[in-house]
Amino acid sequence: MERRQLGSYEVIALADTVQSYPATAVYPAAEDALAAYAAYLDATGAVALNFASFLLIGSGLTVLVDTGWGPEFDGQLPAEMKAAGVDPASVDVVTFTHLHGDHTGWNFDRGTGARFFANARYLVPRLDWEHYAAQQPPSGSFERDMRPLEASGRLELIDGGHVLAPGLTAVPTPGHTPGHTSFAIDSGGTRGFVLGDVVLTRIDAERPELDCSFDWDHAIAHATREATIARLAADQSLVGASHLPAPGFGRFRVEAGRSSWQPA
Repeated sequence: MERRQLGSYEVIALADTVQSYPATAVYPAAEDALAAYAAYLDATGAVALNFASFLLIGSGLTVLVDTGWGPEFDGQLPAEMKAAGVDPASVDVVTFTHLHGDHTGWNFDRGTGARFFANARYLVPRLDWEHYAAQQPPSGSFERDMRPLEASGRLELIDGGHVLAPGLTAVPTPGHTPGHTSFAIDSGGTRGFVLGDVVLTRIDAERPELDCSFDWDHAIAHATREATIARLAADQSLVGASHLPAPGFGRFRVEAGRSSWQPA
């Protein structure tokens, strides 16, 4: 758990878990290129992914972006929230960058079936909801974590440009999924950005044209990744990234046409 201040918003990074994956499985078409990135891999050739959620506290609201992998992966989100001094019952809004299961895992208590964030409204990217609701068969995590929200009366579908609060806006960043959404903060002359999975590791931060096996549409993901890195490097936004090294805070830099991730 780490905190940063952006204008009137406090941004808190919460690490649910860390999992490692063979880099050749994450970037299956780039095996030859991966030798240049050995510094980012462990001795087995695996890259560690942080699984982070972000609390945004400001404008009279407590907003949680993404809810982690959940208890099946020994998720630590509840403990991280306790360390941050934030009661799940105090969360006003839960929103999602996208609807993969590693971003929706703590929506419901597995024992009681109760919503873990009992008093929150749930804001869901419309295109992701439509995409995953139509899948046959539906994904297990969608049926477990998302479908029950439909009957709760607390689900709201949002589109890009949706204003969650003054200075906090949803930004469409498709490619990883159809409705992948990031969240921009503009407050007190400072800028921030909750990135989601636009960039997964320091490897595709430096090589945004690489195909990632988790992306829904590679061409759209490439274009989004390149445009988003360029934008965030230009305005020097403080970025909260779901899977970049914990706590996930950093900035993108572009020098001589080459991009990189700088922890902050």
